[in-house]
Amino acid sequence: MLTRSQRCIMLLLIFAALALALTAGALAEQRTVYTAKNGAKVYDAQGKVVGTLPADTKLTLTGVKGKVCRVERDGRTVYMMKSDLTQAAAPAATPSATPAPAKTVTSYVKRDGAKLYDAGGTAIAKLKLNDAVTVTAKKGKVCQVTFDGRTGYMRKTDLSASPVATPAPTATPAQSKSSAAYANHEGVKVYSAAGKVIATLALNDAVTVTATKGKACRVTIGSKTGYVNRSDLSESKTSTEPAVTAAASSGSGLRPAKGIAREMDWWTSDIQKIFARGVTAQITDVETGLTWRERRNGGTNHADCQPLTAADTAAMKQAYGGSWSWNRRAVFVTINGTNYAASINGMPHGSGSIKDNNFNGHHCIHFTNSRTHGTNKVCSLHQAAIKKAASTTLK
Repeated sequence: MLTRSQRCIMLLLIFAALALALTAGALAEQRTVYTAKNGAKVYDAQGKVVGTLPADTKLTLTGVKGKVCRVERDGRTVYMMKSDLTQAAAPAATPSATPAPAKTVTSYVKRDGAKLYDAGGTAIAKLKLNDAVTVTAKKGKVCQVTFDGRTGYMRKTDLSASPVATPAPTATPAQSKSSAAYANHEGVKVYSAAGKVIATLALNDAVTVTATKGKACRVTIGSKTGYVNRSDLSESKTSTEPAVTAAASSGSGLRPAKGIAREMDWWTSDIQKIFARGVTAQITDVETGLTWRERRNGGTNHADCQPLTAADTAAMKQAYGGSWSWNRRAVFVTINGTNYAASINGMPHGSGSIKDNNFNGHHCIHFTNSRTHGTNKVCSLHQAAIKKAASTTLK
C-alpha cells in the first residue's frame, strides 16, 4: 500500500502529465459538469490547491486523465479530482441552477432566524419576522429572492404572502381574583390575541386584569377582552396634579421629599424591582428643593426615564437653571414614601414613549454602581452625586 507521501507524489505526477499532454485526455467535445460537494478543491497544473468551490458550481470539462479532470471556469483553466464532479447539478435546498421563472412578488419572513443561503448552501444572512424579500423565481421547495441588495435562496415554508400578525401572548390565569388597573400614560394600546389594536386608552382609564403572563396582562374593557403590556398599567391612578417648587406651602401640588435617602446598589439590591419599568416616582433635587414626577420607561445598566407631564418637565428644567445639560445632579427618588439616593443628567436624548411632555426623548437616573449604556462603565460623576444625596438630610 502506498504511503501518504507516495500518493501525493503520484498525484503531482498525474497533474504534470495532464498539463504537458493536454491532447492525451482531450474530449471529443467539451461538456458541462458541476461540483458534487461543497469545498471541492481546485488545483493548478503543479498540483497545488488554489481554491475551493461550493456544490453545484457550473464548469466546462475539457480533458480527463485517470482520476484528474481539466476544467474551465470564467475563462480560467484549472484541475479537479474526477470524484468531485458530477454530470448534473444535484437537487438541493438551495439550487444554483436557475429556478423556473416566476412573477416577481414581495413576500414576508414567517419567523425570526429564517436563513438566506447562497448557491452553495451556505447561510449568508438571518432574517427577522416580517422582513420583506423579493421573490424572483421558484423551484420546488425553494425560492430565489433578493434581500438588502443580495440575491440568495430561501425555503418556501419560511415565506408568507402577507406580513404575519404578531400575537399578543395569551395569559394563563395567575390569580384567583380579577383586579382593577389603570393606564399610566396616554395612548396605551389594547391588542387582540392576533396582535391587532382593538382599543386605545387614555391616562387613568380603568381595565380589569383577569390574568397575567410574563410581560402581558389579559384585560377586559366593557365587553371586550384583550391584552396589554404590564408596563403600561399601574395599580392606582397616576396623579395629574402639577409639580410645584419647595417654596409652596399650601395647595394640592407635590411636596418635596424630606429626611434622608437610602443608598441602593443597582445590581445587588431590590431597586430595579422597586423602580421597575412603568413605575412613576417623585424626584426631588437636593440643591434647589424642586420636585417633579418621572416614569421609568427602559434602561438596563441604569434607569431611562421621562418627566410625566409638561409641568414636570418645566420643574426639572428649572432645576437646571433653565437650559438642559449633561451635568450630574444629586436627587432623592421617592417611591411609595421611601427616598432613594440617586443622580440624574439633564439632557434629553434617544427616544421616549411620552409624547406630550415637552421632553424630546429620555434622560438617565443612576444608582450606586449602575453603569452607562455607551461605555458599560461606572461613571464617577454620577457616583459622586449619589454619595452627595445619601449624605444629605432634607428638611
